[in-house]
Amino acid sequence: MSGYYSKAQGFKHGGCGACVVLLSKYNPVLDQVDDFTVSSCLTLLCSINGCSVTTTKGLGNTKDGFHPIHERFSGFHASRCGFCTPGMCMSLFSDLVNAEKTPRPTPPPGFSKLEVSEAERAIAGNLCHCTGYRPIADVCKSFAADIDMEDLGNEICTFPEFLKNEARSALLLDSRRYSSYNPVSIEELQRLLGSVEDGNGSRVKVVVGNTGMSYYKELESFDKYIDLKCIPELTMIRRDDTGMII
Repeated sequence: MSGYYSKAQGFKHGGCGACVVLLSKYNPVLDQVDDFTVSSCLTLLCSINGCSVTTTKGLGNTKDGFHPIHERFSGFHASRCGFCTPGMCMSLFSDLVNAEKTPRPTPPPGFSKLEVSEAERAIAGNLCHCTGYRPIADVCKSFAADIDMEDLGNEICTFPEFLKNEARSALLLDSRRYSSYNPVSIEELQRLLGSVEDGNGSRVKVVVGNTGMSYYKELESFDKYIDLKCIPELTMIRRDDTGMII
């Protein structure tokens, strides 16, 4: 634990983006680290096993120095009450990180692979009640125009190498009270569903984004959780001449 928490809790149903953090997960099939944002208010602790979590204080802070994203939010007067700012910073940082992974031509010195249209959409999932969004959008577009990843201060490691050695297993968490499973194939899911239907009254929940928690206002924990996000067939969209399969 780094001690860099810093996320804010807003509506608690995944709608405001104030609690957004960067999640980094190793993909052993492609031998690469995938970086993506999640709403921490909806993300189960057991579902981030083997992942690395980066918060806005992981980018920069009063002790180590601020990240240029923080400096530009301040310089563009893009933060008023500041409640939504941590999530805004992480949404923008995620887009910058993933833009650098694209096969686009290497930009001239001082520029980034992030395009202006992408920069404008970087904070599409974040709400702000103070600024009217104009200065926040200006912050995002300023990076598209002149960013140089080498000039963003110290290099930020979002995924420690040791996490790659974590074995990917269907069973993530098993305690006296709760169990969490992470199947990686349809066959494994079927076997898992058959094993948990033992008729002993256990409460089982199948999750992906866990957004149902906000709608149904679940106040009690389940006995068993089954996370589907690592099953390729259930997380892809295929489009061909016959139509689209989700």
